[in-house]
Amino acid sequence: MIQKIRMLSAGLLLLAAQTFAQGTTRATRSGDNYTLSNGAVEAVFSGQGRFDIEKLTLNGKSVLGAGANLAPWILYYKGPQGENPCLMPEHAAYDGAAIRDDDEGKTLVFTWQLTLDYSAERYPVRMYVSLPDGSELLRWNIEADLPEGWMVTDLEFPRITIDRPAGGKVLTTEGWGVEKPLDIATFEARYPSHASSMQFIVVHNPEGAFYYGTEDRRGCGKTYSAQCTRDEVIFSDAVPASAGWINEGTFRLPWESVAGFAPKGWEDAVVRWYRPFTYTTEWGGKTLASRDIPQWCYDADAWIRARHVADDTLDAVRRAAALFGKGLGIHWYYWHNHPYDTHYPDYFPAQPRFAEMIRTAQSLGAHVTPYINGRLWDPAADSYKPDRGCDASCRKPDGTLYTEIYPTSKVLNTVTCPSTDIWHGKIIGLVDRLQRELGVDGIYIDQIAAAAPEPCWNENHPHPVGGGDFWYDGYRRLIGKIRDGHLQEGRILTSEENSECYIDLFDMLLVVNTPHNAENSTIRPVFPMVYSDRVITSGFTYTPLSTDLMTNGDFRYEMTKALLWGSQPGWVDPRYLMSKEAEREARFLKTLMDFRRGLHDVLYGGRFLRELTPAGDNPTMHAPGFGDDAAVLASEWQAPDGRRVYLVINRDDKAHKVSLPGAGTFRINGLSGKRIDL
Repeated sequence: MIQKIRMLSAGLLLLAAQTFAQGTTRATRSGDNYTLSNGAVEAVFSGQGRFDIEKLTLNGKSVLGAGANLAPWILYYKGPQGENPCLMPEHAAYDGAAIRDDDEGKTLVFTWQLTLDYSAERYPVRMYVSLPDGSELLRWNIEADLPEGWMVTDLEFPRITIDRPAGGKVLTTEGWGVEKPLDIATFEARYPSHASSMQFIVVHNPEGAFYYGTEDRRGCGKTYSAQCTRDEVIFSDAVPASAGWINEGTFRLPWESVAGFAPKGWEDAVVRWYRPFTYTTEWGGKTLASRDIPQWCYDADAWIRARHVADDTLDAVRRAAALFGKGLGIHWYYWHNHPYDTHYPDYFPAQPRFAEMIRTAQSLGAHVTPYINGRLWDPAADSYKPDRGCDASCRKPDGTLYTEIYPTSKVLNTVTCPSTDIWHGKIIGLVDRLQRELGVDGIYIDQIAAAAPEPCWNENHPHPVGGGDFWYDGYRRLIGKIRDGHLQEGRILTSEENSECYIDLFDMLLVVNTPHNAENSTIRPVFPMVYSDRVITSGFTYTPLSTDLMTNGDFRYEMTKALLWGSQPGWVDPRYLMSKEAEREARFLKTLMDFRRGLHDVLYGGRFLRELTPAGDNPTMHAPGFGDDAAVLASEWQAPDGRRVYLVINRDDKAHKVSLPGAGTFRINGLSGKRIDL
């Protein structure tokens, strides 16, 4: 009876909590304070004197104290005479708040008045904080009225300060996802790029996760920041503004930012709040089945990384193709006429033997996708002046070029604006020539999904000056042109890294730049939790670049994680993989390739749900670049038809008897994989 009462009480509490969380939003005023509340969220703001968040309770968790949120915005203005003030609430007169009724919730409108000249005119900044009915997320937006000839060039918004959680960690969306201890430091991530593939940052500890993100459906550039002090974490989003965001004298940020707290942890926040948002975007609403991806791209269950046009590379490619069999994918670098990272985009003529090497690899059943760069133009390249690279280059506000120097070459490279027809013509010409002259199976266009956009102030380009969506739009138009009239049947397009807003442009994404170390930087499967059902990925991280390092444990760990997270493993230099010293590692990759071929019904269109560590006889193994982890690792997936499936891999030479929830105890052989349908 007591147990039944307890169960009934728990059920009533759960029902009450669900009702509480789904309540209608109320906006009330008490004295000088204004409150937004709906059961899941209670936010109290000061309405007189100066702005502050007096209290913020999210899903039962109080996340901040009064006095820490006096500056929720910073705006950088540019005037017609060159005025360039950095303006904050302390430079304005605070008018307080007003309540606005929305169709499905309430909004508080906070207003500040700015003085920009000696006229009687005042220029208001209006900040909107909204709480929809039943929502667990507080939503933020901002706009500012401007004098004629003025613009907002940059902003930091919203700036939200919370109490620093004890033992907290920060989770960014760099590559696959990276978790670090919440030290006294500033964690920054530029979106969209390898440093921030998705639009959020999370701080969490065992009590739950504070989630800070944006819902921008146009892939605009921005930099997420979590600045940690001894007592606080200050979240902000630094945004290069676009002149196109000004309409009839009013600047308005074209998206909402959100903040919430998930008591169940960061995984729950990501899956429950961010994943649904992605389906409302242009890039996230497309399934794999709806796209015309060549079958060989699905079937390339392992990739190698050929890095030269030389006898030892070709010999290693031959031996790898013989071992791995039909379907092996090859990314090929250093094939062009000049040294790597120099003279871009003047790749042709190809090195004399390259076309023959491609045909040899294809005759063995492999598929070749050579490397080009989709963003850089070397100002010393032969083509820069005659092909008007200067006119296509991205420009800073002072008219100078964005210039980058890479350690691989130590030469100057300028960043090209993807909005220009000049650059479109250059990349399309390369795609045509690679297919026509070399007969490639696809083209690997680097940096599009890896490097962050730069604000462009070239007034002759077909976009408003500043930031905004021109970068996203320019690349989408470029890849659209390639696909509509230039990419031959059966060929694929690949880019490096996984900026979310480009995932539907490319048949496959190579994800290898996620930072990690054994001490305080751990790779987490954040990207697979959101996008595993809508993207094909290959790689995991940089693989060892010497025979000696191939056998230290890192390679096996990388290949195991890649497959468990749904990626096509490999991206390894065959010269080292096919050495006598690495025979065991080569056999392991071959085993994983064969294992993965039996998982297509799960991995393509299926959902990665979580990682698991099997119990039982499961010793710890060391990988120098990653630290200690179990010998037998597992993940749980949901197949497209709804079935739950465990994928299990043993990276140890020895067999082990282990168990997983719902699967019982089972034996898994050394250096092997096992599928368990639940």
